[in-house]
Amino acid sequence: MKLNILFTFLFLGVVRSASLFSALEECFAEPPTTNFPNVRSELVQFAEYCSLAYCMPVNALKDGNMTTACSISSCTDNTDNQQVIYQFDSDVSGLIVQDNTTQRIVLIFKGTTTLEEWAIDFATTHSKYVPYTVSEGINTVDFTCKNCKVHTGFYDATSVFMKDAFKKMVELHEKFPDFEIDVTGHSLGASLAVLAANELRLVGMDVTLINFGSPKVGDPNFASWMDDWYDTTSLTSFLKSGSGDELPTNTYTRVTHYGDIVPLVPFAVMDFSHCGSEVRISEDESTLQTRGCWSLCHELQDWDSVSTSALEAISDGNWLAALDTEEIIDHHLDYFINVGQCMISTLLSDLGISS
Repeated sequence: MKLNILFTFLFLGVVRSASLFSALEECFAEPPTTNFPNVRSELVQFAEYCSLAYCMPVNALKDGNMTTACSISSCTDNTDNQQVIYQFDSDVSGLIVQDNTTQRIVLIFKGTTTLEEWAIDFATTHSKYVPYTVSEGINTVDFTCKNCKVHTGFYDATSVFMKDAFKKMVELHEKFPDFEIDVTGHSLGASLAVLAANELRLVGMDVTLINFGSPKVGDPNFASWMDDWYDTTSLTSFLKSGSGDELPTNTYTRVTHYGDIVPLVPFAVMDFSHCGSEVRISEDESTLQTRGCWSLCHELQDWDSVSTSALEAISDGNWLAALDTEEIIDHHLDYFINVGQCMISTLLSDLGISS
């Protein structure tokens, strides 16, 4: 059954884009390097940041010291030197954390929590990519991705960020020019983090982008431009070498989990590609795999990690049926920790899933 579904997608892909077929050759190449990047602890820290945003829909996150901001371990395991200094909650939700010890300002986007947001994740339409800083004429860095397209829903949602949290980030950067700027998110929040990080870089900020369980954000032109701008090749070499304890600035690390269905959408056959250097958490979570740049070969391998029932639902166009308890809890929410722990019961109830 899995092979039939895979070949159906491949056939559609060849019809729509012959270049996809040539990428199959990569499946016969050497497997990606498996190692334990020294940055594992940093990735865990950012997963904990992502978990904070899921406290917002249930009014369980307060501004101020992290030790009192919320009741989950992501808050209580931290020190007073980390503070929630800003929350934004409308069509796009998230928060900003300031760490005075490490001199970091972290922008965090909330992930998918409603049926409407899941529908955005699984949408397939493109829009011409013109960053809002460029269209408003406030960019200080040249924008060179002239023929790029991105996911319409993610692009439109970024406009909400621009009206609110973007201004706060500019204010904080001016106040603390020596602080590192980090951007992160999980699920829908991961895709928004990509476009928001670009807006910040286009006004001159140096940004480290780390996200978890992200859908694809743009077309192959966008992905190629992103990989050049964020120097994905160098980042992949850094990760595979195991040298260094901190991710380099102006890089994009994309973390995935074995069996997570969300990074597969929108499908490659619909002219979407991933960007950034992928670090994959293994099925038993014992290893991290530095896979580097996305390829169709990775897509094929990942289809094989998804349950047969989920694949059948996808092939029938019933994406909601693919989001059963196992897919959500065991794979999509499990990134070192359960990132949705603050509202897991509410999330499953909204999806019509019994916990």
